[in-house]
Amino acid sequence: MVRHSVLGLMVGAALALAGAVMGRAEPVAHSITPLDIRVLRPASLVPTTTGRHLVFEAMIANFSTIPVTLATLRLGTADQPQLLGRFEGEALTDLLLRPGRKVEDAAQSVSHQPGILAGNSYAVALFDIPVADDLKVGDLRLGLSIAPFKEGLPDTTLNTAITVPLDRTPPVVLSAPVMGRGWVAFNALSNTSIHRTTLMVVDGQARLPERYAIDFMKLTEDGREFGGEPANIDSWPGYGQPVLAVADGIIDSVRDGLPDNVPGQAPVQKVTLDTVAGNQVILRMSTAFAVYAHLIPGSITVRPGQAVRRGQVLGRLGNSGQSDAPHLHLQVGDLGHIAAADGLPFVFDSFTLAGVIRDTAAADAGAAWHADQPPETRRRQLPTENAVMGF
Repeated sequence: MVRHSVLGLMVGAALALAGAVMGRAEPVAHSITPLDIRVLRPASLVPTTTGRHLVFEAMIANFSTIPVTLATLRLGTADQPQLLGRFEGEALTDLLLRPGRKVEDAAQSVSHQPGILAGNSYAVALFDIPVADDLKVGDLRLGLSIAPFKEGLPDTTLNTAITVPLDRTPPVVLSAPVMGRGWVAFNALSNTSIHRTTLMVVDGQARLPERYAIDFMKLTEDGREFGGEPANIDSWPGYGQPVLAVADGIIDSVRDGLPDNVPGQAPVQKVTLDTVAGNQVILRMSTAFAVYAHLIPGSITVRPGQAVRRGQVLGRLGNSGQSDAPHLHLQVGDLGHIAAADGLPFVFDSFTLAGVIRDTAAADAGAAWHADQPPETRRRQLPTENAVMGF
């Protein structure tokens, strides 16, 4: 018995009816491209040290059984589909994150070749787009084209577009989390930052809790990450520095008692969802939560439920949890957990920008960084990756 697709019959009937009816408005052009596109979180416009950035992610899943080649991605508006960018070739490949990919399988699996989505597979496009300050952003559309996979296919099978919701909530404004000069914003906002590319599935939901997270590491007076033997925890100038409340709020939770690691070696404590942040403090602010991770055991000075004021000492910067060198991991999220939350944009009310570390490999090996610009006061901005700053 032959079973007909109800949708197929409906499409055929609709086409016949459209051809028969004259003088009516043109119907909306719908797409049957076999790709499901989902925006993980509404896009945000974030003022940063390198200008205004539009940040969001789109999950693209191939619902067909055959490989599909992504030809272009277009970001703009209904009237100007490429206003904010057209991505193809290498530029498109650079946008795509392939969660779960095994490096050793990359050369053999079609699903890991540039721009190709194998049948029943998916990718995540990471967008971090510079936007001019005077450009009004609204009615965002993400368009996608695929290469023809057989002859005679209509355009509706090769092109599709979705609306990208825009979150117009202003970024959370924070005061200084640490004090002094020479703090590097390692792994801050960029499309290659380990924080940005770590997509986590927690409680059955894919999230980017570290979307805007920063690893603050302090430099020595001569611009080095460490002074002396790197395996000695006291060689790292940030170790033991006070960590400060970035806003008035209530202490939501505290985790203490986990050991510091030896710099450059594997964590002493087995890393789990409970221990990944090491000794931590989570501050509940008026509209969001601030997470402070990797503190020194026994240094935390606050308790759950305690009210704190901006600038109050919460603990001391350490090297506990999943950390290979002393630093403060700071992130802001919609829930009070380092992983079971979605990362929210934030800015600092005021700081001094001293430059950017261009060669992080050299810095990690002990090379000195030298400022390449005069210090600049910045207000209500998020530092981007490897910015050197002071509070």
